[in-house]
Amino acid sequence: MLPVLPGMLFFVILMTISGYVVAGEPVRAAAPPVSPSGPTPQPVASGATLPFTAAVPSKLLPEPVPVLSAPPAEKQSDRVLSPGEVDMQVTENREEEREEEPAKDFFTSVQSDEARKENGFYSGLAGRIEKFIRYFQTAGRSKFEVYLSRSGKYSDMMREILSKYGLPGDLIYLALIESGFSPKAYSVARAAGPWQFIAGTARRYGLRIDWWTDERRDYEKSTHAAASYLKELYGMFDSWPLAAAAYNAGEGKIQRAVARYRSDDYVQLIRHRYLAQETKDYVPKMIAALSIAKEPEKYGFSDVQYESPLEFDKVVVPGGTGLAALGRIIGVPYDSLREWNPELKRFCTPPNRETYELRLPKGYGEIAEERMEGIRTDAKVTFLLHSVKKGESLDSLANRYQTSVSVLQELNGLKGRRVGRSARLVIPVTGLSDDEAVPGKEVSPEQVEAALSRLDEGGRRTRTVRVRKGDTLSGVSARTGVPVKEIARANGLKSNSRLRVGTGLRLPGAGKVASSKPAAGFRSGKKAVRHIVRRGETLEKIAKAYGVTPEQLTERNNLNPGQVLPRGRVLVIPVES
Repeated sequence: MLPVLPGMLFFVILMTISGYVVAGEPVRAAAPPVSPSGPTPQPVASGATLPFTAAVPSKLLPEPVPVLSAPPAEKQSDRVLSPGEVDMQVTENREEEREEEPAKDFFTSVQSDEARKENGFYSGLAGRIEKFIRYFQTAGRSKFEVYLSRSGKYSDMMREILSKYGLPGDLIYLALIESGFSPKAYSVARAAGPWQFIAGTARRYGLRIDWWTDERRDYEKSTHAAASYLKELYGMFDSWPLAAAAYNAGEGKIQRAVARYRSDDYVQLIRHRYLAQETKDYVPKMIAALSIAKEPEKYGFSDVQYESPLEFDKVVVPGGTGLAALGRIIGVPYDSLREWNPELKRFCTPPNRETYELRLPKGYGEIAEERMEGIRTDAKVTFLLHSVKKGESLDSLANRYQTSVSVLQELNGLKGRRVGRSARLVIPVTGLSDDEAVPGKEVSPEQVEAALSRLDEGGRRTRTVRVRKGDTLSGVSARTGVPVKEIARANGLKSNSRLRVGTGLRLPGAGKVASSKPAAGFRSGKKAVRHIVRRGETLEKIAKAYGVTPEQLTERNNLNPGQVLPRGRVLVIPVES
């Protein structure tokens, strides 16, 4: 069982076992010999390329004049694709997918500047730690403040996961120096996510990476993977400094360094040229960041505005659920859904999985469960294979199938808006029934138009909600957004009728109400409204919009005065009934 070290105790022991004590002499830490021939993890190869019939001809024709639809005589049925066929069609896109722009390493300039000053050698860790602290206080201050602020959002969740593996909670500061706690971080080494996994190591620890998702960006799953990796590294080296260095350089590199210099003392190893400068800096950098994070006021960071800890609901939805359609049904903006689920790379949950667990802003899980029937029918994406005909363009197809040009480009690997006649395109459509969305089945233009028409009319299919203990018609109305009179009329009730627990109530027009204004708050009770924070919104701006005071918002939501509101945070707005 690994030691769980609270607070600064981990910081002190980390420096002690690394061979250095701030106010004392170097100490040699004894550790079991490490085999120089230990296994080096091998990257897991990505899936083999599947045969693919080109969706876009090599010679593009001039862009035709956009029209809303093809002439009636040329309208043909589209074929429904199975999840496997969808993956085959996008395989070529996956191979040619443009790499993301790497995020500039915040610590690169520190590393190069200090390396020049000391020519890559150390007299100990104290001086190096102090230099990183000074850098974070001066030239790197603005970004380090952002990282500290972001730590408020993720640190509690990460510490809780690490503790389940018997690991010190202060290992979260590896994520700080790796990515600044950002799920969107992407390095020049093609490492991604808050814990900066490369693809091979990520797959080794159970993270899924494909065209639809990159679980390295999932702040929960990636933390579980990092905990497993760190636990394994500590088992190899019985030393946190060496385990941390191995997290940076790979266990094979550190095993070879230990064997080459016959030492398991981190301070001794970094005196030699074998390890890269980045690895030599790694532990001092972490200790410097940890020191400031533990006592920010001591180091001049007294005005950091920490983001609120993560609070969210989870709901299981079908694979291939369109995020925009889901957002319209439950009242959550599309951008907010993407922010809560940063591992999703596309516009829908992976269609090659039967179900998918989504995070939603706190309070929306219950709404999603109540409207699950509508989610399964109206938000389910069916992928059609369409042969482009004379007169059709990306714009006309996007208009006809009620999707976007960018989604069509994304699915079909198109960089521009031009598409040649007879090209075969994968097109997503929502609203088709289970009978229509059978893989291999031909779907006529009339069927597609009818499905989209049903969605346009507000999703007026009847939905059902189960009566819970204490429910009244007015309570159900407030919870679902459907007027009391409409619920009563649809169920043959009076406005003051008593409800029997467990009874199913039909909700006419629930989809239309839910989708009318997805960015707005929803009424959750007689005297409260919930609001999802958008980019750039402040307490003052939100308070003014709802006719309340910033102080009322602060008190109702347990906020600190002047606290930064992260995008996607749900605020409860106290209003008069």
